Amino acid sequence: MTSATLSPTAALPAAGSEAVSIEQLRDLHLPEAVGLWPPAPGWWLLALLSAALLLGLAWWGYRRIQRNRYRRLALRELSALSQSELQREDPQRWLQHLNQLLRRTALAAYPPATVAPLSGNAWVDFLYRSSQIEGFRQPAGASLASGPYQQGSDIDRAALQGLAEQWIRKHHQRLQKQQHQGGLDANT
Repeated sequence: MTSATLSPTAALPAAGSEAVSIEQLRDLHLPEAVGLWPPAPGWWLLALLSAALLLGLAWWGYRRIQRNRYRRLALRELSALSQSELQREDPQRWLQHLNQLLRRTALAAYPPATVAPLSGNAWVDFLYRSSQIEGFRQPAGASLASGPYQQGSDIDRAALQGLAEQWIRKHHQRLQKQQHQGGLDANT
């Protein structure tokens, strides 16, 4: 290499030659903008996961609504029972109907082998164990044990109505799982 090729002036074209001037240069060519379609694979994965999550939540909500349908029906029947003339005219029959409603509700939530043989104090104890509502330990709750079978028994209808509504709303179905595992005895 010679010193003429390394000098800065050697690379410049002569004034009269066909040199490229700044006015002749073109702008840079930018690539086209990235389109929205088709999305990248990560977006497809996110869409699939979101759809699966939404379907799972919808299924869970549907199952929950169906699982608690018997509660809504029992509360509707309890409301009709409380507004019936039977409550004022014949408290004994009203108590029998209330007890039957509680039993039908329990049969919808628990295995028949657990609920069907219960009566008297065992029935009231079951209502207490399945809900932990202290009212079943009080005289109003205890009237469910013998009240339907005794004429002229003193019945606190408002307290029983409240107990029944609380039990329908709050009873736990985990008692059913414990019963199947042998964790509870019907007589305890």
